[in-house]
Formats: sequence, structure tokens, C-alpha cells
Amino acid sequence: MKNLLPLAIVICALGFLSSCTTTRTFSTTDGSYEGMEIYTVKSPEKDFEEIKFIHVQGGWPSGPKGMMDVLVKRAKSEGANGLVNVQYNKLHVGGSISGTAVKFANGIE
Repeated sequence: MKNLLPLAIVICALGFLSSCTTTRTFSTTDGSYEGMEIYTVKSPEKDFEEIKFIHVQGGWPSGPKGMMDVLVKRAKSEGANGLVNVQYNKLHVGGSISGTAVKFANGIE
């Protein structure tokens, strides 16, 4: 019985430590945000030119909306009118959001 207790403690500790970080996709639908076309789960059905991959990190106080505001602002400063492959990753403390800034030929201006 004494030999099983340390093994049980190790198994519980490993289970606890491996569950501390999670990563998931930003759960939103494609659409528009602050005048910018946003695509999270599907590719746009129109031509575009990739400008730059943008990654924004933040703590829990900024939240997904705060990081999305920064992502859109940075994309606009690069001359983009859209974002594709936008993903939100939540970590134990804070998170990040990323996407590829693009210029659509006939997009929202």
C-alpha cells in the first residue's frame, strides 16, 4: 500500500500540470469588425494579397476584444482591409490572437 501512494501522487500531479494550459480557436463567425473583413474558419471567396502575419499577446485584463482591437489597428496601419486565419489562443494566464493581414481587391475601404 505504501508503494502505491507515491505513484498515485505522481499521476495526480502530472494530470494537474498537463491541464494548466489550453489552446483553442477563437469562437466567432466570419464577418466584419471595425470596418475590416474578418475570416476565422473559412477562406474568402475573392482575390487578396497577403501583407503581413500579425501576432498580439495580452494578459487576462485585455481579453479577446482588447487584443482584437489591437490586431485590427495594426492590420489597418499596414494598409490591410481584411484579416484571414484569425485565431484566439487562451493560455493559463492571458492569451494571444493572430491573423494574416490582407488587401482585398474589392474589399471594404
